[in-house]
Amino acid sequence: MYLNKKNYKFILLFLAMLVCLWGCGRIPDGEYAASVTLTGGSGKAYIESPCKIEVKNGQMTADIVFSSPNYDYMIVSGKTYSPVNEEGNSEFIIPVVLDKEMQVQADTTAMSSPHLIDYTLTFSLVEEDAAIEDSKEDNALKTNASEKDRLESLNAPVLEGYSLLSSDENDYAQGFRIHRYEKDIAMITVDDGRKYLILPEGVKCPDKLPSDTTVIKRPLSDIYLAATGAMCHFDSLGATYLVSLSSIQEKDWYIASAKEAMENGSLIYGGKYNAPDYEMILEKKIQLAIENTMILHAPKVLERLEDLEIPVFIDRSSYENEPLGRLEWIRVYGLLADKEKEAGEFFDQQKQLVESLDKSGTSEKKVAVFSVNSNHQIVTRKGNDYLSKMIEQAGGEYLSPVENQEDMASTQMTISVEAFLAYAKEADILIYNGTIQNAPTTIDELTSVDKLFSQFDAVREGNVWYTDKALYQFAGKTGTIIENLNQVIMSQEKETEFFHGLN
Repeated sequence: MYLNKKNYKFILLFLAMLVCLWGCGRIPDGEYAASVTLTGGSGKAYIESPCKIEVKNGQMTADIVFSSPNYDYMIVSGKTYSPVNEEGNSEFIIPVVLDKEMQVQADTTAMSSPHLIDYTLTFSLVEEDAAIEDSKEDNALKTNASEKDRLESLNAPVLEGYSLLSSDENDYAQGFRIHRYEKDIAMITVDDGRKYLILPEGVKCPDKLPSDTTVIKRPLSDIYLAATGAMCHFDSLGATYLVSLSSIQEKDWYIASAKEAMENGSLIYGGKYNAPDYEMILEKKIQLAIENTMILHAPKVLERLEDLEIPVFIDRSSYENEPLGRLEWIRVYGLLADKEKEAGEFFDQQKQLVESLDKSGTSEKKVAVFSVNSNHQIVTRKGNDYLSKMIEQAGGEYLSPVENQEDMASTQMTISVEAFLAYAKEADILIYNGTIQNAPTTIDELTSVDKLFSQFDAVREGNVWYTDKALYQFAGKTGTIIENLNQVIMSQEKETEFFHGLN
């Protein structure tokens, strides 16, 4: 066929459609969280990350929000898109592909006359328990239920044939309650409305159960752990042996007992949360799958596990507002592992570390957290991030990138080095988040990344630390982490378990 200009354009369009369909076909329909990087222009603009990705009927779109309200339209693949909002920073819903640079244009009215600027966008799905973790943690799925509904969902339900004996009171956690019934039956109620009946061996299950109740039979011996952030609790309880399958591989573990279990074969990789190895799950006779809220983006997986009569427990500890509230979920895992005494003792020990801290003289210490990504942009944490709250509990004042962040779902954002300098220049302490990007080991190495770092007060005074890569796998040591931060803030301690000073 003769390729005239018209035919050539048609072929290019057809190939582009195939590429888009192939990209969207990699994941099932649903909503996802994705990290997004933007390069081009002056380097000062950024897009809030992570953003929401939606796949519907095989078509993938992203809901992106710029750092400015001055963008009046975008051009993507030759098509013009207008903002979907009338107030606030410019927000667009555009078609995207994953893990591939996309060339787009955005028109800004911030200059003396409108300018169409070339940008490059790259989107990557945020995997559960990946380094950025917050996300891990899918803040976009937080319930919109009223506080009254939330509290009612935590109440003890009536179990036919079994009397309620007591309900546990939590010290910090707001997202779960444990209720005790006759015959050593327990019920875990969670603020998303789900309920988990913990049924001892040999005890008859109540004939009628409240809606949305999952029955978990004890004792447990074989667990598929996809909410890998919960491994720290099994580790703290000396119960790693209960976990037979993991959704991450040996190289991704920092918890010694998990690495050792994978080395000796007692813990095996069982596939990711959205693509579990069902044959392995059946072969290992898995009794319980522990997931985080990312499983709600893969409803077909959830249905398949339930069809296989494998109960699924969805961990929501990351939705706790207080760091010690997140830690207190160890009580749930103590119940599941039949180690409630050990769970209570461990929690009390970690709580005591925080409640006994000396915070005198720390009120003026300002702290900022950051890392530098491959696009030479700053990745930082908002004021509603749990690491930010741990800094404040350790006696520091966390410096936030933007105001009114408590109303925002995501806890991470990407900004330019110039924007970071604008609000963090006078920080007393800088902490490089080594869980996201490999941290520099010296001050000179940091300033070689960008000469603007030499303008930060903390850099000039040598008050820069980096986090241990293992930080996010050790929510079970929240008290120790806050104590470490207190040592950094109070006395500029250069070597702690989780924070290390740059030379």
